[in-house]
Order: sequence, then structure tokens, then C-alpha cells
Amino acid sequence: MKERRRDFRIIEEDRIVIEMPGAEGREGGETVGAFVKDLSLGGAKLETDRSFDSGSELKMTLYLARSWQVVKVHGRVKWVKEIDHGLYEMGIEFVHEIPGSIMSLISHLFRKQTNIPAVIHSLGTSGTIRPPAGTRRET
Repeated sequence: MKERRRDFRIIEEDRIVIEMPGAEGREGGETVGAFVKDLSLGGAKLETDRSFDSGSELKMTLYLARSWQVVKVHGRVKWVKEIDHGLYEMGIEFVHEIPGSIMSLISHLFRKQTNIPAVIHSLGTSGTIRPPAGTRRET
């Protein structure tokens, strides 16, 4: 099968929280936890215990452990595959409506290769997680 991905991707496990459709505006709306299995600027492969229909639009919060960033992203489900009873893999294509989300992903994915700073302060659309006191990250 021919590889159709356009973007460089990395294999890593990050936590992601999916806001359920219809939960917007409701306090304490339902969310679904998932793990990122691979990540690129264009999308991600997720593993979760909830199946979504292909074409579903999702709002997600991505917790990038390596760069200590929290990124809000929108995406569209491209494919779903049951890998075990009640466990699913999903291909998500990101819909970058917010420039801050793409800048945070660029920073996370390419900062080692291009010396892009790990934290983007001026955009305001994605948060930054600070390392716990007394810890130090190598860049």
C-alpha cells in the first residue's frame, strides 16, 4: 500500500483529551481520554476505548510531554479500526484554525533539529506546562 502521508511524523505517546460532540457550553461536559501513538503537523494516530464515526469533527486538548506544552486542536476522523475488543485506533487529520496550535506542533516536532524555542509565549492560543520545581530539561 502506498504511503499517503505528507508530513514528517514521530512515534511517541502523549495524552490527549477529546471533547465529546455536543459537550460545548456545558459545564463539566463529557470527555474521552486517549493516547497519541504517532504525531505530525497534519494529524495523529490515536488509541482510545471509544469509537467515532469517520468524518466526525473533534475538539481535542493535546498534552505534549516532551516539550511541556498543552495544545488545543480540531480534527476530523479519517479512519477507525478496532484493534481489540473495545479498543480502537483512529487516524485524525488536524484542521488548523488556530495559528498557535500549528506553531506549538512545529515547536514540539522540530525544535531539536532547527533550534526553535520549545515554548511559544506570544500566541496565547495554546498553554504551556511548566516543569515541576527542581527539575531541568535539556534542549
